[in-house]
Amino acid sequence: MSKFIIIILITVIRTLGTNNEDDFYSTITPMEALDIVKETYATNFTKVSVEDGLGLYYYKLDKGEYYLVYEDTNDTTGNHLIHLYEFVIDDKDSQIGHTVTYGWYWVDQYSGDIFTLSDNE
Repeated sequence: MSKFIIIILITVIRTLGTNNEDDFYSTITPMEALDIVKETYATNFTKVSVEDGLGLYYYKLDKGEYYLVYEDTNDTTGNHLIHLYEFVIDDKDSQIGHTVTYGWYWVDQYSGDIFTLSDNE
């Protein structure tokens, strides 16, 4: 009976396209979470690389000061927080301004499902 179960498990794993049990428990990285939100809420934004050698980036609208950025990962759930905002310049000389938030998005680390901040309240 145990050989039968092992054979079924191996078949299921191969059917899902992996021979590695760890792939079942893999999680979405912060940058993958950012990409998921971008494809849903900011398709016309352009990727901007951060010159840090870590492969980090954010998205920006070409016309205007609109940004989509990774902000944080929840220590308890492991879900990633993505922020969509506009930077508004209040003083052109000093470039001091403020942000206007258009959305906070949580991305589930396992499924990639997106939840708005209001969904989690």
